[in-house]
Amino acid sequence: MNQKKNSDLLKVIGTPMEYSDDKYLVYVELYKTTKTLKKIISKHCEITSEMEFGYICEVTMQGIPEIVRSLALKNHAVYQIVRLSKVL
Repeated sequence: MNQKKNSDLLKVIGTPMEYSDDKYLVYVELYKTTKTLKKIISKHCEITSEMEFGYICEVTMQGIPEIVRSLALKNHAVYQIVRLSKVL
């Protein structure tokens, strides 16, 4: 993709500067799921499903880095966070 197409794409998928209360469905992938990890994540969002290696959550854009920071402060690895879709 060229730079203009990338720029146009970023305008429609959300940005780190989005401070709205809009929720996004995201997958938080960890090394395992535990009650402790679920408790940390649930402080920042609503967990809708537990998967084998992570959680599906409804969260605002600004809540995503808060999840990562809270897990990192307790020395838990985050393998990926995938934004799946906007919750309508």
